[in-house]
Amino acid sequence: MARINMEEIVEELDDNFSRVLKAVFDELAPGNDIEKRQIMRTFRKRLERGFEHWEHVPERCIDVGY
Repeated sequence: MARINMEEIVEELDDNFSRVLKAVFDELAPGNDIEKRQIMRTFRKRLERGFEHWEHVPERCIDVGY
């Protein structure tokens, strides 16, 4: 099994995650006034509580030859 650094992945994909999560909020609660930054701040806090710093993932989830 490979390991991934959850904090670094979220940081690296911050723009993508924030855009997608905002779209989810907009779809589920049209007219909400929640900002992308607030969503990401809460998302990061929840990740810190819900995941270890390093998470094990199957090798099929990693492509290091890219």
